[in-house]
Amino acid sequence: MAIKKTAKGWQVDIQPGGRGQRRVRKSFPTKAEAQRFENKVRAQHADGTPYLKPQRDDRTLSDLVDLWYAHHGMSLKSGKERVRSLKNVAQALGNPKVRHFTSQTWAEYRTERIKEVSPISVNHEHTYLKAVFSELGRLGLWDQENPLARIRLLRVTEKEMAFLSEPDIRALLTRLKSLANRDCYYITCICLSTGARWSEAETLRAENLRADRVTFVDTKAGKNRTVPIDQQLVGQIRQRKRVGRLFGNAYKVFGQAIEDSQIQLPPGQLTHVLRHTFASHFMMNGGNILVLQRILGHQSLAMTMRYAHFAPDHLEEAVKFNPLARLTLG
Repeated sequence: MAIKKTAKGWQVDIQPGGRGQRRVRKSFPTKAEAQRFENKVRAQHADGTPYLKPQRDDRTLSDLVDLWYAHHGMSLKSGKERVRSLKNVAQALGNPKVRHFTSQTWAEYRTERIKEVSPISVNHEHTYLKAVFSELGRLGLWDQENPLARIRLLRVTEKEMAFLSEPDIRALLTRLKSLANRDCYYITCICLSTGARWSEAETLRAENLRADRVTFVDTKAGKNRTVPIDQQLVGQIRQRKRVGRLFGNAYKVFGQAIEDSQIQLPPGQLTHVLRHTFASHFMMNGGNILVLQRILGHQSLAMTMRYAHFAPDHLEEAVKFNPLARLTLG
């Protein structure tokens, strides 16, 4: 019998060349996998390619990370940070041999890791490591199943996205105007006018600022993004410099201005509150969600939909079509 049931699963036991020729044996957890393997071996024999038992894979998880970086990761904008994070994960796991790294290995690591960091941090590690196996598989450098393919990410509670009210914006800009160095003021104005990330506005060069629009380069998504901007603001900024980087580093100055203005923000949302503020006010003033996606440079509409509830008519059908809409309530 070519395939038989055993205590450990299904065993393929064949002699592709006929009786007395080299025997091939291998066990699989399912019958379907065993049948695929049998067909593969017989097809190879028919083509004149003998089946060779794969050599034991003695590579470590860190070895695979290095391989991923050399063939793919180094081309990513955040490649250096990503490989550093992956190396830390590999070491935290004990840098196991990849043939010993299983979904159970990760599940046990995750159980302990969640005691130290947030669920979203664990999910990032999961996503990055899963991508290593997937990309190496596409490159033909990994021929086994992705050990993280069937593990779900941890459920993460969506955080409240803070945004500045008009009084907050006035108070903040007044404080920034009072400073001798106006860099932080103009960076803040650009973020509030265009929805730019702080890093995009802070590193803006004069060459990318036109009369009525600004082009952000080297963005998080790796794509250039052009957004219309107020001509009066452009005029003020262009008086400062015509060539090269327009502003110095002003992150700490912004943090102090927020504190001086007595604006309370959730942890981790300091400069990003400006991007949230632009998007929130854009939708509250009747902006189109698809236009907002293009302005913010989101690759997925799902990211932009976080702001949909700010639209004046968002889900107004709930009032018009609910079961009490036609009843008179006493």
